[in-house]
Amino acid sequence: MNLNLQEKVYIVSGSSQGIGKAIAQGLLDEGAFVVITGRDSKKLENCKNELARASKYSQVIAVPGDLNNKQVLSHLENEVLQKWGHIDGLIANAGAIKHIETWNIPDEDWDWYFEANFKVAYRFVTKFIPDLIKTKGSIVFISSIAGIEEIGAPIPYSVAKSSTSMYAKGLARVLAKEEVRVNVVNPGNVLFEGGNWERRLQNDPDATYALIKRNVPMNNFATPEDISAATLFLLSEQAKFITGSSLAVDGGQTSLFV
Repeated sequence: MNLNLQEKVYIVSGSSQGIGKAIAQGLLDEGAFVVITGRDSKKLENCKNELARASKYSQVIAVPGDLNNKQVLSHLENEVLQKWGHIDGLIANAGAIKHIETWNIPDEDWDWYFEANFKVAYRFVTKFIPDLIKTKGSIVFISSIAGIEEIGAPIPYSVAKSSTSMYAKGLARVLAKEEVRVNVVNPGNVLFEGGNWERRLQNDPDATYALIKRNVPMNNFATPEDISAATLFLLSEQAKFITGSSLAVDGGQTSLFV
């Protein structure tokens, strides 16, 4: 299948490791021009160098900074347009999770979760919508199955991810007349180096694998490449009549809910 992504320009937020990094790698392998972002400049630069070495194409640049910051967003836009002159797609992947109380949740923790998971996505996307209208581009939000089903994730995380999905659906309807498509990929349990599931496996492998076997019909973790494959399809011309969709990549976990 030809995804026809050659020489198209994509920005992947939160892409110094894990899912974002795999999406960036997949885009590079398709011949796209890729911009990676992250708050840790050293980690991001190492990721850029690794991506360039791993791909026969080396059209990747790194722009560090917090995408909740308007100045960082403006700098990012200037860097991309100066380098390539246009933007064809956004992958809103940046997000974060931390331990909190189960129900007696302080306002500052609610604020933290919405800043780190919802606001960072809508601010990023909003900044670049005028650029995407010019190219009739595409947006993919990387959300979570925690935003569509109750799976025991921290409540503010689930609420923030649910908000992201509803924002994407509303945006898809509004931007359809501009021929800009907006979709959501909802990963399940994704195992990668430095991720939450790797830490859980290190702390208690038996209990972690038992949880996966109990909750995931395919009895395994997803890989970042699984999420990348779904994302690249939705960005491509093969998905030209798909907008406002929400795709779970979870080994059948959400199929168990009724």
